[in-house]
Amino acid sequence: MITLYNMPLALNCYKVRLLLGLLNVPYERKPIDLLKGEHKTPEFLKLNPFGQLPVLTDGHIVLRDSQAIMVWLAHTFGADSWMPRDPNKEAVVHAWLAAAAFEVRLGPYDARLAKLFPWLCINPNTVVERSELALNLYNGRLKDRQWIALDHPTLADVAAFPAISQAHDGEISLKPYPAVEAWLERIRKLPGFVGILD
Repeated sequence: MITLYNMPLALNCYKVRLLLGLLNVPYERKPIDLLKGEHKTPEFLKLNPFGQLPVLTDGHIVLRDSQAIMVWLAHTFGADSWMPRDPNKEAVVHAWLAAAAFEVRLGPYDARLAKLFPWLCINPNTVVERSELALNLYNGRLKDRQWIALDHPTLADVAAFPAISQAHDGEISLKPYPAVEAWLERIRKLPGFVGILD
């Protein structure tokens, strides 16, 4: 049985839970309270010496980092559509995974941290500017297409959805980005979709 070491409001955990839902993969959640420092205990550090969530285990397999976990899940349980094996298509998905890990991370993700968990935000003075940059990039990409990377949903969509969908927590409005708002609604309608508190 897959076990996900998880904190419900952590966006990187939500990415993994969202993909597990979309893939219809059963799993068990093990709560880890970051605010109580449970991610720094000796027991947890044996699983992930970086002391970060999420961590996923499946038998003897122990995986850390949300992007790596999602790639493993897609290859293990999903059709190639989520993470194509064709190198040309795979490269496009990876490029947008990188955008989720950098531009979205420094923008809407950090804007949310600055408001909800300010002690965790490393760049509070630039979150508005960085959010505008990231959201303009995504809005431009989505103006004439349904999905971020390819012509169907992929890990690129799953990776970006949590931070962008929760941008309001960081007081970032999505109203100037209608293509992004329409994309969020398409993701919410996918079979197996789960919300952040589901």
